Amino acid sequence: MAPSADELASRPAKQADYARENQSLLRLARAQTGSREHLLNAIASEAMALCCAGSAGISLVEGPPDSRRFRWLAVAGLCAGLEGRTTAWDECPCGVTLEGGAARLFVDPQRQYPSLNFPGVEVPEGIVVPIPCDNGHLGAIWVMSHNTGCRFDSEDARVLSDLAMVAGAAVTMVNVRDDGADNDRRHNEFIAMLAHELRNPMAPIDGAIAAAKRLVLDNGKADAVLTIAQRQMKHLRTLVDDLLDAARLKHGKLTIRRSDTLLAEIVSDAVTTIDHDVRSRGHTLRLTGLDSAIPVRADHVRLSQVLGNLLSNAAKYTPAGGLIELTVRARDPLDAQMLVIEVSDNGIGLDASIAPHVFDLFAQCSSGSARSEGGLGIGLAVAKRLVELHDGEIDIHSDGPGRGTRVTLRLPILRTQPLAPPADAADKGREFRALRIVLVDDNVDALHVLCVLLDLEGYRVSAVDNGRAAIELIARTRPELAIVDVAMPVMDGFEVARRIRANPELNGTILVALTGYSSDSDRSRTLAAGFDHHLSKPLSLEKLRDVLANSAERLVGGGR
Repeated sequence: MAPSADELASRPAKQADYARENQSLLRLARAQTGSREHLLNAIASEAMALCCAGSAGISLVEGPPDSRRFRWLAVAGLCAGLEGRTTAWDECPCGVTLEGGAARLFVDPQRQYPSLNFPGVEVPEGIVVPIPCDNGHLGAIWVMSHNTGCRFDSEDARVLSDLAMVAGAAVTMVNVRDDGADNDRRHNEFIAMLAHELRNPMAPIDGAIAAAKRLVLDNGKADAVLTIAQRQMKHLRTLVDDLLDAARLKHGKLTIRRSDTLLAEIVSDAVTTIDHDVRSRGHTLRLTGLDSAIPVRADHVRLSQVLGNLLSNAAKYTPAGGLIELTVRARDPLDAQMLVIEVSDNGIGLDASIAPHVFDLFAQCSSGSARSEGGLGIGLAVAKRLVELHDGEIDIHSDGPGRGTRVTLRLPILRTQPLAPPADAADKGREFRALRIVLVDDNVDALHVLCVLLDLEGYRVSAVDNGRAAIELIARTRPELAIVDVAMPVMDGFEVARRIRANPELNGTILVALTGYSSDSDRSRTLAAGFDHHLSKPLSLEKLRDVLANSAERLVGGGR
């Protein structure tokens, strides 16, 4: 039977229950925070309940204009099992309804639309209402009766029309949200992958520069040029690490590892990273409050990163010949474990409109001179999160443009007990310049450069470019240490480690994973595979020396 608008209008309408309708709308508002599927199912359930129907559902339009169809994306009631089915545009009451642009009553629709003939399901009548959107209709919302005693009227049509308006707006917002989240996810994955891929060519370049500096010690000009290249490579490595930290920050994966250390050592590492910037610009760097040993429990590397970032910003945004100060107050009257660190400068300062946003990810100063200093606008956002992970606070203050900047950290990391005397592992580590080391990496350039570097350091080095050869070489030569690239074809570094650890005769070999990834999950995976240490590309000889120092007791004790 054809859709009947007159009959719908002529039927006596039930009394409106606005209180019940408002409750439904409130439930739908809460449902918008969930998934798109959850929202559509909630709308279908509310439609069925408000119209006292046997079934209800939402059919959205799919496909190009010449072959449009409806997909039943949400179905409640007796027909719930039909969710996911599709019907052609001209074989469904929804098509007629959308073409008319208004609510329609269909009496005995199964006679006219065979697509509605389902085994054991009678449909005496139903109402279909278009779901509007900015450029037409998203689809339709509908209700069905399954017995002749259930009849719909104009009040049902009004309720469904209101729900259709809510559904159109809600689905549009959820689509935008999900598309944005999906784009954000792909963007972050791209950043992480880009940073990882950049590390692969950086490793041999960095190593080649270091090796070349060792080979041209008697050539001052060559050494000076290579020093510049080394400094710029360090800057590039910092940018790549910033990209990785940005991805971790967006995904909530920034973490810290606390250990007992001295604040002076943390500050020293931070100052080292910006020493060139300070000297090249003629700045004066003044450190106050570090005359006595200050034991702290903190992530040494990450806190050094925070201070290095603050000092670097101060050096960048202070005109030549400026004053930069790092001041430490190691005692707070209100908290015996509270450490207060201030980094201040007499540089370009901050406009009041900019200050509230400096800790936002990818935030940049609008000043042309400041922007020319470069950077990705990541450092302060990462610094803020790392301070929070230390249970601390960070804030920034400036009296205005040209009047300098002061950043204050409050960190509850002070130790009330002095640190134990340092072990002599580092000294013992220096005794192992004649160690036998096996290198495994499918990147032939990186492999060759690292061989040269370690050979110049005095180590006895053997190298192979695949996992199978690595297992044979390690079993034959019994090296004290093997550095294994994790990402290799055919047999990756994880499998190499597992097979080495399965051979009791090789228990004494220290295994070091070399990888472009450095997250906690990557580190945990390498350790679980049997590696003793995890180093990120490009390999730092300083970090390798630390590995040897940390392994000194095992090597000295004849752990082989």
